[in-house]
Amino acid sequence: MLAFLSMGEVALACLFFHLGCMLFSSSSDPAIEVVACKVSLALLFVKRARSTITMASLTTMEKMLLFHKLESDLFHRLVHDLAQDPAAMRWVIALWLWFESVGHHDFIRRVAALPGPVVLRFVEEAIACLRCLASPPGQGATASDGDGRDRRLPCTNALLTEHINDVAYFQGRREVLDGVSHQHRSICLAVCNVGNTTTCMPSNTGGVPATPPMVSSPIRATPRVAPLPLNPMATSFPLNPMASPWIPIMQSPLPDDYRSLFITFSKGYPISKEDIMEFFNSVFGPCVETVMVEKVAPGQQPVYGRVVLRSAAMIPVVLDGRQTAKFLIKGRHLWARIYIPSTRLSDA
Repeated sequence: MLAFLSMGEVALACLFFHLGCMLFSSSSDPAIEVVACKVSLALLFVKRARSTITMASLTTMEKMLLFHKLESDLFHRLVHDLAQDPAAMRWVIALWLWFESVGHHDFIRRVAALPGPVVLRFVEEAIACLRCLASPPGQGATASDGDGRDRRLPCTNALLTEHINDVAYFQGRREVLDGVSHQHRSICLAVCNVGNTTTCMPSNTGGVPATPPMVSSPIRATPRVAPLPLNPMATSFPLNPMASPWIPIMQSPLPDDYRSLFITFSKGYPISKEDIMEFFNSVFGPCVETVMVEKVAPGQQPVYGRVVLRSAAMIPVVLDGRQTAKFLIKGRHLWARIYIPSTRLSDA
């Protein structure tokens, strides 16, 4: 009989056996031990049968919802907590699912672990990609400013195994459009529901747009995400004050050198480590692990330092896709760029 059980179930059977022995007798009578063994195996098979019946009773839709719970939860967060348009967000998640299907693993899980304002930056980049994806050749997205920043994808590229130069990559890519449309039709329409309730599996493509609807017309309820302001109190993202607190997913981090920013101050106007950490955490969410500044002789003031972020993915977000970024912290200027290792920094 034990030949039909897995190793885990055999161990559980042994546990039931010992419990049976305790119930029936404290002696080592062989006859009583046989009864206890039979009872333990019977209990185990009942447990196994109940588990099988429970799984068999789940519908295909319920199994899909369980498998794609992360996507469903993220959709709910985007729509209810971040006030985004449900139709547009289904296409955004479809694009991210396509990323994962072509080898950019854990893209959605890593986005979901970020604070709301940063997630909205990923949404903005996804919508730019979708607009370009279904645009006719020669009519793709154009940069809205002189340096073409709107065409670049600093946040998205931070989570991709191979970088995409800009949104023009998606223009005329029929195979990408077909892949994204498949994810939208087969998964997003089923699991991304406004009320987070069970719906029917999509049985056909009738009424399902062949291309993202936001591509051919302005986005109705997905406002463009403005650059993060230097003053944390000026943030005006449409966040839900009743939303559950954001809790980051902790992972084994990369070495400090791969997730650090090199910072400099105006000469004679240093900024304390506490003020730097408070500023970045208030603007970008709890993204700073530690702050280090130059070790100087008594009477001198530091002119540079280092900010170690919790995730390397936050570097392009903080720098806003630029090589260097300038911030104003309590009336004093701070410049930041990607960190290049130096031996003169200390966390003392």
